[in-house]
Amino acid sequence: MFNILAEETANSNGWLMWVLIGVLLIVMLVMPMFTNKKKQKEINDMFDSLKVGDEIMTIGGVMGTVVELKTHESGEKLMVIATGEGEQKTLMTYTVQALRINYTKNKLKAAMAEREKQEKEAAKLAKKTDKAQESEKVEPETEQPEVNEENK
Repeated sequence: MFNILAEETANSNGWLMWVLIGVLLIVMLVMPMFTNKKKQKEINDMFDSLKVGDEIMTIGGVMGTVVELKTHESGEKLMVIATGEGEQKTLMTYTVQALRINYTKNKLKAAMAEREKQEKEAAKLAKKTDKAQESEKVEPETEQPEVNEENK
């Protein structure tokens, strides 16, 4: 294949090579746009699903619980988080874009995944039980007493 390309590029002054390079560059520039859109959608979903009571971590590493969600005069979404315990509890206000991880949402996803796994295992077990019951229901052939022709 490379020999064919080499012969063609030698015969056609390299225009085919430039076309291939152009196509590769276009593909390399277009593909990241699609992956970035998907990642941005996931991030926006995370921001939109944020609610009071969620345990979170900010991009700065501050961990706390969301106490309030509000909107600034500029239209930017803000979250007030509580960190610390007892007398040392502190309230901090961040933009929602400072959210790094929503632990509550992750725990919920993990719990849902575990539930689905258990349901699948239960369904498999039920199928095995049904098959075992069906095999027990099959009646063995009843043996007929042999009739001797001599006794007749």
